[in-house]
Amino acid sequence: MYLNNLFVYGTLLPGLANYNKFIKDHRPKVYQARAKGVMYYLPEDGYPVVLDGDGEVKGVLYETPDLPVILPEIDEIEKYTGVESQNHLIREIRDVEILETGEKVKAHMYLWPACKAKWLKENGEIIPDGDWARFLREKEKV
Repeated sequence: MYLNNLFVYGTLLPGLANYNKFIKDHRPKVYQARAKGVMYYLPEDGYPVVLDGDGEVKGVLYETPDLPVILPEIDEIEKYTGVESQNHLIREIRDVEILETGEKVKAHMYLWPACKAKWLKENGEIIPDGDWARFLREKEKV
């Protein structure tokens, strides 16, 4: 059985460009959710990434039987190849909590590779609350 859950926290959130391009037409079930990790903003690139850690990342869980069609397209934009040293991001199965019910489910999630953590810590900006949507709203006010 294929895992039909994808946890997202950045440009794939509802209403943002990559959501509209890759996910919207598949009409997934959408749940507010959270996962473990530490979110960083990459100022040079303009998007967030998550490094494994004990922090909290706020995002959305998509559930759709179309995930086998969607994931290869997202793998391409995330530069995921399946070989950690060649990846921009890696994709792992992670525990995700659905906020409304407290239910924990398994979901695909893109993460920054641990082998590149030093670079990220030197060049990225931590988003302490792990909330990309809030970060964008605050950034627009400036």
